[in-house]
Amino acid sequence: MKLIEYMPLFLQDVREFKEIFNVEDKEIDSLKEQIENVLKEIIVTTAEGYGLERYEKIYNIQNNTTDIETRRFNILSKINNRLPYSINWLINKLNNTVGPENYTLDVDHNNYSVKIEIMALFQDIAILLNKDLREQLPANLIITVTLYQTEESKNKYYAGIVHTGEYIEIRQVN
Repeated sequence: MKLIEYMPLFLQDVREFKEIFNVEDKEIDSLKEQIENVLKEIIVTTAEGYGLERYEKIYNIQNNTTDIETRRFNILSKINNRLPYSINWLINKLNNTVGPENYTLDVDHNNYSVKIEIMALFQDIAILLNKDLREQLPANLIITVTLYQTEESKNKYYAGIVHTGEYIEIRQVN
């Protein structure tokens, strides 16, 4: 709703009020946008810019990548790094980082082993997850993190080509 609409009808046609309220409407829209951006940057899973930088500074995380999902994973790992570690904790961690449909988990209590298969699409996150789990889980557990492809994605190939060349112009000079 525009500010001019709050004025009495006989004042809505005054040119000065129209100009003043047009400028104020733009400022109010700008403030609304900034407020929405702040609210987005506060939450790790929706942050994209200065929110991630702030969390990395708070938790003393060295940013080695430009991938937003990997940066979010690093931050969430630090936030969720607390005892006790249980199967439910591990499932929650996997659900939050790669999603419940993107991994399989096999826990063998008798042999103290944990096998995690993560969809190949999440390779960077799988490497970081493997490192984090080795630091977080008890040392007597055998942890295996592997990547897999789905049947749908096995026969798909993505490729590109970049061609560069040099052009020489030859002219006859009289």
